[in-house]
Amino acid sequence: MTLTPIGFAIKLPEEYRIKLLKEDGVKSLRYFPKAPIKKEYVVLPESKIRDLAKLKRLIEKSINHVINQ
Repeated sequence: MTLTPIGFAIKLPEEYRIKLLKEDGVKSLRYFPKAPIKKEYVVLPESKIRDLAKLKRLIEKSINHVINQ
């Protein structure tokens, strides 16, 4: 997980990234316009961050993903 100038980004397995990227406000992490996309990360909108139950589940998935890589 990282707090970037464009928002809170979280590293997740591909299946969760694909699902989340279909939701409003979720986007791929790119530090600046012409930079490469950090493919394993998604930037979460504020609405997702404020929902603490969902955020907790995403953080748990992220930790498990990183540990099991």
